[in-house]
Amino acid sequence: MNLTFDAALMDARLRARLTLGEVFALALALSMVGIFLWQQSVVPYEPYFDYRNYLKTAYGDFSYYYYGYWLVPLFKLLAYLPLPISYALWCVINILGVFFAARIFGGNVMLALLSYQLFYSLFQGQIVGVIVGGLALGGWGLAHRRWTVAGLGLLVAGTKYQLGITGGLILLDLAEISWRERLRVLIMPTAIVILSLVVYPLWPLQALATLQSNPPQNEGSITLWRWIGPAALVFWLPPLMLPLSRARRFIALAAASALALPYFQQTDLLFLFTLPVGWIALLGNLGYFFVIYQSVALQALAIVPLVVYVLALGPDTVKWLTQLRYSLRRA
Repeated sequence: MNLTFDAALMDARLRARLTLGEVFALALALSMVGIFLWQQSVVPYEPYFDYRNYLKTAYGDFSYYYYGYWLVPLFKLLAYLPLPISYALWCVINILGVFFAARIFGGNVMLALLSYQLFYSLFQGQIVGVIVGGLALGGWGLAHRRWTVAGLGLLVAGTKYQLGITGGLILLDLAEISWRERLRVLIMPTAIVILSLVVYPLWPLQALATLQSNPPQNEGSITLWRWIGPAALVFWLPPLMLPLSRARRFIALAAASALALPYFQQTDLLFLFTLPVGWIALLGNLGYFFVIYQSVALQALAIVPLVVYVLALGPDTVKWLTQLRYSLRRA
């Protein structure tokens, strides 16, 4: 799990030539966008359901919009385009967001782009690739001490609260910067949020009302909260309290967010797959069993963050326990 926060290494990964596997993954992901567009023309089922709900905000319909309102101007721009073109553009942005994040955080680009989670999110026209890309931009800005860039990335990521705000807080907490510098990062996002309240007064109350009247589908949520309730919060304690390296703490906290938050969609696993978790990203493809087992197959994907969590904590925890036992014996 070779996660680095070094600016030079991030830039080196960004400049690296595409591998054959990455070219194949990008080509397949882009091809799937074309297939989904073709499918709409021949099958009565409407794909990219979520994307249609995003576009409805351009006409004042927020009945299925659960995100920060500061991104609504983007959907207004996309709404000017013919639907197939805007959908294709939206998918390309999401694909590039995942690619960028995997390069920044050191994940396996090919495995992330070939995952069930990416294809599912493209089919529905979801926003997760944009959110993951925002987190990566925030990480790049923090590493390069570019506070406005970092703030922009965290603002984009924060559009989806459970993934973006949690991930952004983890980035800010583990960044090797002062609290004064953390406050500088938050200046621009705070200003934009205030501006969104001016343009859309009391939108947080409207978003809360939407969550209550039209709650998001829970079938694909993988968090353990659905089975053990608030007891899932205990997963936050080991990554926060044990003496871990920064890289392992970051990965363990990212996995804990998937296990311990009240709601975490299986497509949000893309964030984990952009981290250096290696072969574990392959487990996301267990989602294809949805064809047979329906929502049970998606909920079983909780095994993915659980494996990441254990492997992130394991080595440093064993080392710490060994040192503790040795110290106790000498005492």
